[in-house]
Formats: sequence, C-alpha cells, structure tokens
Amino acid sequence: NIIMTVNPNTKQILLTTTPRDYYVTIPGVSGDARDKLTHAGIYGVDASMATLENLYGIDISYYARVNFTSLETIVDALGGVDVNSEEAFTAYTDSRYSYTKGINHLGGEAALAYARERYAFSDGDRARGRHQMEVISAVMQKALSPDILSHYTDVLAGIDGCFETNFSYDRLAELVRQQLTDSGSWNIVSYSVNGSGDTRQPYSMSANAYV
Repeated sequence: NIIMTVNPNTKQILLTTTPRDYYVTIPGVSGDARDKLTHAGIYGVDASMATLENLYGIDISYYARVNFTSLETIVDALGGVDVNSEEAFTAYTDSRYSYTKGINHLGGEAALAYARERYAFSDGDRARGRHQMEVISAVMQKALSPDILSHYTDVLAGIDGCFETNFSYDRLAELVRQQLTDSGSWNIVSYSVNGSGDTRQPYSMSANAYV
C-alpha cells in the first residue's frame, strides 16, 4: 500500500508507505468499524484506494497492482536494479540471498526477497515497507535512464500482463516522450508512516489480532 505522488513540473516523486496492519475504516464496507489496511484488498483495489483516500484526505487517480512474479519479471526486463541497503542482512524468506551495506545489484528474485524481508529487523513490517520503496525507487531510476527510455516499447512488451493499472498506454507514452525531450533526473523521496501496536478485533475477522 504505497502512495506515489508525482510532480512532473518539478520532477519530484514522493513515496508514502502505510503499514499493512494500520487500523482504519474501509469506506463503503466497514462503516464505523475498523479493519487492517491490508484487508481492504479483499474488497477490491477500489476499496484499497478509497481507504487511503479517506485516511489522508486526498484523491488518488491511478493505481498499479503487481504480485511477486510480476516484480521479478519487471526487474529482469530492466536488466536488474541497484538498491542501496542501509545495512547487511540475509533474507529470511530466501536464505540464498544476502545483501551488503550499500549498493547491491539485484535481479528479479533477489529484488523480491529484499522487498519481502521483515524478520531480519526489529521494526518488522516498517522495514519491509522501506525495502519495498527502495526497490520501487530503484526500478523507477532504471526505467527513467536514457538507454531504457529509448526502447521503452520493447521493455513494455516484455512485461505485458505483469501488472494491472488504470493508467492509459497513451498517457504513459506521452510521459516517456516528455522525459526524452526534457531529460534531467528525478528526486525521489520516501516516507514511512508510523504508529503504536495494539490488539483489536478487525472488521473482517472474528477474533482479536495485532494492529
């Protein structure tokens, strides 16, 4: 559940991640009752968008949804990405992958293991959210490079069917042409929302759970 706010005029991008266990209302579903943010996805991507819109008081125009294998395919189609890790660790979900502090060049499987990791860190899901944003940032930086943009249609063909989105191909092509014309780098900023833990009954569950 990452909100990407893009300003094409200033070439700035803000990534905001909200922990999946955030205790929120789901508009049109839970009424005044609260649920885990991740459960909004049970009711469809529109419910997830509406929940985040309600939480932050914003309008979200577009969405993109990927799964595990989609992320691997996208990263591999880009020829791998460079992710800057704040510390060294081994992935709990896939012990084949260990990461050094600093820049790590990752293929699809290694990028997925990096993005999923939470057990190696004391702040668990918050660390996972940061890792997801780091991978997304790395994907964006690679996708915005001139060598990728110059043959973006080939890249898009390679990842066809890997994600669901309501963002039109024509609008995407327009932004690519704009970037090729204007060039210049983008400033990507990441922000992780925090909170305190508790045990409550989520709307979609019959028993108490961590929130």
